[in-house]
Amino acid sequence: MWRWIVVLAGACPCLSGCGPGLQGTAAPVGLAASNVEVAAESNRALSQDPLQQRLQVALSEGLHGRSLNAQVNAAWQIMHGVIPYGQALMLETPDRGRSSAVQYALTGGQINGFELMAGQETLSSTGRPGLKARLEPGSYIGQGHVDQWLAIFAMAGLPLETPVEHDGQQFTLIDWARQAQHDVTRNMLDEYSWTLIALTHYFPDEPQWQAAAGQTVSWEQLVDVELDYDLVLSPCGGTHRLAGLTRAVQAKQRLQLPDTPVWQQAEVAIERALNHVREYRAPNGRLSSFYLERAGTTADVTAELASSGHLFEFAALALPESELSAAWMEAAAGRICDLLTAARRVELDCGALYHALNGLKIYHERRFGTVAL
Repeated sequence: MWRWIVVLAGACPCLSGCGPGLQGTAAPVGLAASNVEVAAESNRALSQDPLQQRLQVALSEGLHGRSLNAQVNAAWQIMHGVIPYGQALMLETPDRGRSSAVQYALTGGQINGFELMAGQETLSSTGRPGLKARLEPGSYIGQGHVDQWLAIFAMAGLPLETPVEHDGQQFTLIDWARQAQHDVTRNMLDEYSWTLIALTHYFPDEPQWQAAAGQTVSWEQLVDVELDYDLVLSPCGGTHRLAGLTRAVQAKQRLQLPDTPVWQQAEVAIERALNHVREYRAPNGRLSSFYLERAGTTADVTAELASSGHLFEFAALALPESELSAAWMEAAAGRICDLLTAARRVELDCGALYHALNGLKIYHERRFGTVAL
């Protein structure tokens, strides 16, 4: 198994994952009560397909019927909301009123846990120092995983030219993404799922590049590392690792890269996981509350939303287009819509809520086209 050798000054903390518990000042996403009933009315007539209508309503209510506040919610919660909604996600702020969460974060707005820093070296790819975010392993406040914030911007579709202000200096997301490429061999946690999501999106034609100290790195090498982990023991049931593998395999297929044993193993791992999602589901469309470990359900709405939402998000991304209209996928999508409706007046954990909504968004985009919000 290929690895970099990284010398650490001390022990590296374990990752606790992104489950339903919150720590410190982190808080669940609140409600915008006056908007709950009105949230999706404008979308109800957009489609004659009942499932498409339900998806549109759920996505619109998730955006308009809930509220995030920079004085209450930390970066971990707010950034999860950016995944499905990008620039459209609004944030209550103490100094700018109601603002775009992305714009607020990237223009010096004060969000607990959103901490940027300039790189210390001139990057050969840009001719200037890059940009990166502070890492807080296992955090529910700040960036808990390597390249998590950058991957979230990629999932939200933010362009590389997006401006970023830091310490009186002007950067763009390309400075951030190039720094991530440069630092990939310095990853002390030896995890690359979020890195793969970010780099395959922002540099889709660069399967190989020069990192720090002139080391040549490739998507395939990062995939090789990720394949060595047990999905069941990974954060969120391994669904984020699977998302990284899926996006990497899709990028590899698009570029028609050689079909090496590493890529073959990745495809096998993805297909095995999809088989588990199908196998462990309940007859009423509920996906397993035990992720990819075994079948089972829970009476806890937030716990079911967390597991079903993450599994559905992975399946919506990884399934062939021909299976998106399968009865079991329609039932799973409907069940998540039911959960969101049942919990529309309940404060929810942001990880569970926004990964579920992102799954619905991916599903809608692949099956019906871009959703109007």
